[in-house]
Amino acid sequence: MPVKPHIFKRAVLGLHARAPDRALQVAVKMADLLQLELLGLFIDDSSLHALANISFAREYHMLSGAWQPMDPRQLARDMELAARSADRALAEAAGRLGIRSRFEVIQGSAAETIASISGHDDIIIIIEPASLAERNTQQYAWLVDAAFRSAAAVMLMPTRTARSAGPVVAVAASPDDRSVAVAAAFAAAANENLIIIEQYEGAAPGAGAQMLAAGGEFAVKRLPVRSVPFSGVSGLSAALGPLQERLVVVSSGIVEQNVIETIVSAHRVPVLVIGPHASRSVESRQLPE
Repeated sequence: MPVKPHIFKRAVLGLHARAPDRALQVAVKMADLLQLELLGLFIDDSSLHALANISFAREYHMLSGAWQPMDPRQLARDMELAARSADRALAEAAGRLGIRSRFEVIQGSAAETIASISGHDDIIIIIEPASLAERNTQQYAWLVDAAFRSAAAVMLMPTRTARSAGPVVAVAASPDDRSVAVAAAFAAAANENLIIIEQYEGAAPGAGAQMLAAGGEFAVKRLPVRSVPFSGVSGLSAALGPLQERLVVVSSGIVEQNVIETIVSAHRVPVLVIGPHASRSVESRQLPE
């Protein structure tokens, strides 16, 4: 019996001032591959405008590449220009693949906006800025934090991906971790193999891994790493080292947010963080007798 398609219906691209073009193309291609609706979302964050009215506030200026005092009127103009630029970039990336996209500018706080528009069948895709200074801006931090607090799954995308093909990796903290089902659906859609990093006690595979292997649609490789903790970067980084993965899928709460962000930057691979609802993404089926 084939793997059931994933439950996700929409990709919400959280666009910031200067999303790298190549990474944007990869994000759009992934949405197309998974047959998701595509929404480009630019948040004109009201919290940022409030911050601009504080006399000692400083901002990283994209054009000059330097920190400078915030000017509320200049901020408004810069946000308008950034939104137009993001709209054009999304239209061009979607146009190259011949897919439809929608773009919206929403004024309000990032937390309230993301919470109000996102659901369990959304994937919020956030592309990391090209420069470290931009990644350290308050605007980007608000966007990432809002995404992780929402009901949606969150995919962090590196500025430049290391590869466009390779296995999909599920990080499993238990025999039936929901990341396995979601990663299997992604692997099937991308025609890639599946690797399950098993970070739990006990040698027996979970029922999900057994069923996938029995299906025979793609190769399923189990990689037990029970003695390696994933609380820090080194453990997960070492486990991923030789795999040449295309995508990593992990359940929320298994790996800390700062570890995920480091893995995205260091390994240059997208990481998808899912919630409990995503366990429905693979159809239940009986093991062969």
